[in-house]
Amino acid sequence: MRIGVYAGSFCPITKGHVDAIEKASRLVDKLYVVVGVNADKKYVIPDEVRLNTVSKAIAHISNAEAVFWNGMMTQFCEKVNATVMIKSIRNALDLQSVIDFNDINESYWKGETVFVVGNKQYRHISASLVRELAGLGQDFSELVPACCADEIKKYLVR
Repeated sequence: MRIGVYAGSFCPITKGHVDAIEKASRLVDKLYVVVGVNADKKYVIPDEVRLNTVSKAIAHISNAEAVFWNGMMTQFCEKVNATVMIKSIRNALDLQSVIDFNDINESYWKGETVFVVGNKQYRHISASLVRELAGLGQDFSELVPACCADEIKKYLVR
């Protein structure tokens, strides 16, 4: 069985994330969508809400499961016997980040890091864009999964 991991902060989950997760799910038999914690980030959406919205957004993907992990992703990969970590890229900056990420992971884990390219219609979408629009009082509902929009608004709209 091919087990893969797609990890992110998902603060909040976007339509771009869902697109990438759908693509990633076609590459493996089982995909763990890991809601992670980056010690350098402050999250405006609580961990349990981030996990809940990701679970809702990917419910239609039969081989994907959302889980929470507060640690190194390479350790999670070892725990679940994942052989591939899948990252998404939107542009050249994302590509450089994924390459750097791969170089670090090789020191801790023997799996492969691969990437999927986001669909053109979603490449401009990022969680930081959604947070910025919310902070400016703008409607961002078209950028996030409809099933999660109301929950996300509770934390982003002040």
